[in-house]
Amino acid sequence: MFDTIIETIENLIPIQGIIDSAFDFVNNLGVIEQIIGLLVGGIIVILGTFELVKKLSKIIIVVLILGGLWFLYSGGFLDGIIGG
Repeated sequence: MFDTIIETIENLIPIQGIIDSAFDFVNNLGVIEQIIGLLVGGIIVILGTFELVKKLSKIIIVVLILGGLWFLYSGGFLDGIIGG
């Protein structure tokens, strides 16, 4: 079953041909162009990683605060404050 799904996707999108074309393109570039491309790609990956960590850290902090409040509420520690 999975073989037919994978085969259909491979026939729909010729990904191997795209990968081969990209590999040939990069191989035909000069050394300077490859180094510049590697540096630019590295900078993009590093900046993207920092942006992802920034966004995820904010989400993680909010989830931790909400989880802590839920544990306080379910444990009955907030009954005196909110009158439960």
